[in-house]
Amino acid sequence: MALFGSSSPPETFPEVRATDLDGKELTLPADLPAPLALVIVLFQDDLDPLADQWARLGDEIAAQHAGQMAVVETPVVGRGMKLFGSLATMGIRGQVDDDAEHARTLPIYVDKKPFRKTLKLSKEADVYPFLVERATGAILWAGEGAIDMHEVQSLEAAVSAAISRLPASPLPEAEPPSTDTTPSMAPRDTPGGLADPAGDAPDAAPPEASGDDVKG
Repeated sequence: MALFGSSSPPETFPEVRATDLDGKELTLPADLPAPLALVIVLFQDDLDPLADQWARLGDEIAAQHAGQMAVVETPVVGRGMKLFGSLATMGIRGQVDDDAEHARTLPIYVDKKPFRKTLKLSKEADVYPFLVERATGAILWAGEGAIDMHEVQSLEAAVSAAISRLPASPLPEAEPPSTDTTPSMAPRDTPGGLADPAGDAPDAAPPEASGDDVKG
C-alpha cells in the first residue's frame, strides 16, 4: 500500500527515547541493534498482529544478512503514560507472546501529534514499517498497512542496496613476528646415537687395571 502518495517520504527518523521491556532506556535510532533496522511503528494495540507479520518478513530478510539487519517494534505511547513508569511497560509486556517479540519490542514515549507530523503519518490506525540506517538515522524505505508483493520486493531491494554500501567489517590484526633471535640448542649425540644429558661434560676415565692383571 502506498504510504506517502504524491508527497515525498521523510528523510530521517526522529531521535526518540525508548525503553525496552526489561526497563533499559535507549535512544533511537542511535541504539538500534544493527547497522540497518526495520523499525515497525504502531499506535494501537489491536494492530499488533499486523506488526508481527511485518516483523516475520523482516526476520526472513535479516536472516540473509547475518549481523547487518535487525527488526524492532516500537509501540508509540503517549508521553503522559511515562508517568506510570513500569506499569505502562508491564501492560505492553503482557501482550508479548514469545522471547523474540520481547527482545524486539521498544515502546517509545512521545507526544504523538508532533511525532506523526515528523514522519508524515496522517493517521494512527495503521502500521508503518521504516528501514532505518543506524549511523545516520536515514529512512531508506517506508511502507504502510498490509503487506503486498510489491512492498516485499521493494524492501528486499532496499536492504540489499543499503548493505552493499555499508563499510566492510575490519579484519582481525595479524600477530607480529617473534623478535626472539636466540638460536635453539640441539642436544649433542653420543657415539651410540643417544643424546648426552651432560652436554659438554668430559669423557669418563678408563677403569684402572686390577692387581690380578699385573704379572710378577
